[in-house]
Amino acid sequence: MTKSITRLVLSLLAIMALIPGCRIKQPAEKLQVKLLVMDFDISDEVASQPKELKGWWSGSRDIYRNANAGEIFADVLVKQFDKKIPHVLVYSRTDWKYYAADKKNRLKKTFSDQNDKAIAQLFSAIPATDFAKDLQQDLVLFGKIKMCHTSHNRTFHWWSSIIDVEVILMDADSGKALWTKNLRFRKKFRSQYSTMEKASNRLIKLMKKEYFDK
Repeated sequence: MTKSITRLVLSLLAIMALIPGCRIKQPAEKLQVKLLVMDFDISDEVASQPKELKGWWSGSRDIYRNANAGEIFADVLVKQFDKKIPHVLVYSRTDWKYYAADKKNRLKKTFSDQNDKAIAQLFSAIPATDFAKDLQQDLVLFGKIKMCHTSHNRTFHWWSSIIDVEVILMDADSGKALWTKNLRFRKKFRSQYSTMEKASNRLIKLMKKEYFDK
């Protein structure tokens, strides 16, 4: 009986395939897009306070920050893209770093009277879309890390890490924001890097669902 039903179903599928308008459609392949992931901006707190003591008594805790958090988070995001959204071709982070270094050197030659901090500010003032168009990318991803630290309780010796980040996906040609997200992610007994991995994994899933899979 089961074999007869199977043969009947296969026969019906074969007939449908021969009838115009009834052919089974194959899922369309997603068009590849090229994406530049920029280093994320960081808040003044993250940039200037690598270690801070907060609270008192049993709530006393050491706060540890990393001034390179913006660059590290971008590196982590790129790894997640390669795993989860294969049709998005992400510009090499290594190539980006060489490109950025070359741009900064050119700025130094043009503004030879400026120090490294001023050159970094000039570089940051260049719109992200300018870099993306120069590198022939379709999209550009950038944002700001508003908070990122590891907190260690001095009394009970437990620790946790947190990242609070704003992310913007933008069309390189039009400068239109295609997708934005604010995410705060905290993990107990995790390093900053591990927390960044968890946060980036969450962000990529949301971006895939809310933008790329639409």
